[in-house]
Amino acid sequence: MSARAIDIAGLYAAERGRLKRLVRCMVRSRTTAEDLVQQAFVKLIDNADRGNVSDIPGYLATTARNLALNHIRDVARRSEVELQEADLHAIADARPSPEMATIYRCELRRVLQAVAALSPRKRDAFVLHKFDGLTYDEIAARQGVSRATVISQIVSALADLDRRLVQK
Repeated sequence: MSARAIDIAGLYAAERGRLKRLVRCMVRSRTTAEDLVQQAFVKLIDNADRGNVSDIPGYLATTARNLALNHIRDVARRSEVELQEADLHAIADARPSPEMATIYRCELRRVLQAVAALSPRKRDAFVLHKFDGLTYDEIAARQGVSRATVISQIVSALADLDRRLVQK
């Protein structure tokens, strides 16, 4: 069933209260429950357009419940832990020592010089993929080449970087 065939406003009015009560019992927050119920409806609209939903009330309840469980898991993962003053002093400083910072800077400079020494096409493909996070297809469209060419450029760039950085 598509989202166009569903009366979203009527469905929201009919199901909102039930779903909000279900989620609120789990998350113990009225505003969070409202947000999660709205997210459940957004997921319904997305999946209804793909034809993946047959039992709409069941789908909404399951989705809202899963969103609430994910929220609870995320809150638990981000919860704060209180430490005593003595425990704080026992924790090692996570910052690198001045010596290690200097070594890291030198290594970074070497890597950046090696990347700069790549041919322009290889460097562009490598930077777009590794630093900007673009997919092979996105890079291919941007450069006007095939996906296989992009893969070849990146593999070749990695091999060149390996040779340049291992030499020293």
